[in-house]
Amino acid sequence: MDRRALLKTGLIAGAASAALTACGANDDGELSVKARRKLLSQFSVNLEMWWTDLPFEERFVKAAEAGFETVEFWFIDSWNRNAVSLKKLAKDAGVQVSQIVGVSKNLGAPYGRQKFLDSMKSAIEEAQILDTDIVTITGHEVIANQSDELSIENYRNNIEAAAPLFEDAKIYAAIEPFNPYDHPGHFINGHSDALNMVRVIGSDYIKINWDLFHMQRAEGNVIENLRGGVDQICYMQLADSPSRHQPGTGEMDYVNIIRAAREGGYDGPIGLECVPKDQDNTRAVNDVIALAQKLEAATV
Repeated sequence: MDRRALLKTGLIAGAASAALTACGANDDGELSVKARRKLLSQFSVNLEMWWTDLPFEERFVKAAEAGFETVEFWFIDSWNRNAVSLKKLAKDAGVQVSQIVGVSKNLGAPYGRQKFLDSMKSAIEEAQILDTDIVTITGHEVIANQSDELSIENYRNNIEAAAPLFEDAKIYAAIEPFNPYDHPGHFINGHSDALNMVRVIGSDYIKINWDLFHMQRAEGNVIENLRGGVDQICYMQLADSPSRHQPGTGEMDYVNIIRAAREGGYDGPIGLECVPKDQDNTRAVNDVIALAQKLEAATV
C-alpha cells in the first residue's frame, strides 16, 4: 500500500535533512515519485472526503497521482454504486481498496436481524470483489425509550450472529465507535463498550475500526487507551481534532500516537478519514508526507 506528494518546509533542521536524504529528495527538496509513495505507503486516503470538487469516479486517479496506492470509501449499493465498476476504477488507477462500510442500521433494536445479516452477506460479496478484507460496521443509533445497556446487548447479539459469515469469508467486521460531539445520538462512543463487546464475542474476525479522531473527541487519553486495545484493532483511521482536518492542523500528536500503534503490533494501513483544510488537497497531501517524514526520523 502506498501514496504521494511534495515536501513542505517546516521540518526540524537536522532530522528533516536526514529524512530527505533517506527518502530520495533532490537538491531542491522535491521528492521523487518513489520517495513519495514510500512515505505514504502506510496511509489510505478517503475518497469521500478528498477531491470533493470532482466526481467520485475521478478521485481514484487523483489519489494515484498524489502518490497513494491505497484508498478507502464508504457504502456501495446503498449509494447506487457498483462494486465491479469500482474495482475496475481502482485497478485502472493502480490503487487498492483498504476498507468499505457495510450498510447497518439500528442494530440496538430488538428486531431486524435477518435484514442485517442479508446486508452483511452483500457487504462481504462487495469486499471480495474489491479485494479488501475490512467491512466497517456502525448501526449504533440510540433507540427511543430503550436503555443504552439493552441497546449494547442487542447490538452485540446481532454482531455475534453475523460472525460466522465473516469467519467463513475470512473478512473482518470492524465495529466503529463514534463520539457524541460530531456524531450525537449514538450509544457506542469511545473505546470501552466496543472493546468489551469484541472480547466477549471472541471471534478472530470481529474487531474494531479504531478511529483516533473519534477516540480523542469522545474521551482523550488516546495513547493509553490505544495500548490497552491494540490487540483488537483490525483497522485504524485518523483526523486531527477538533476540526477533522489532516494531521498537523489540530491538537493531536500523531507521531507519538502512530508510533504507539506500531509498537503495539498494528501494522495495517491508517485511513485518512479527514477533510483537507480549506479544501486544499495539495496542502493536505504535503502535511501527511511531513507526518510520515517525522515518523521516519523518529525511528532512526
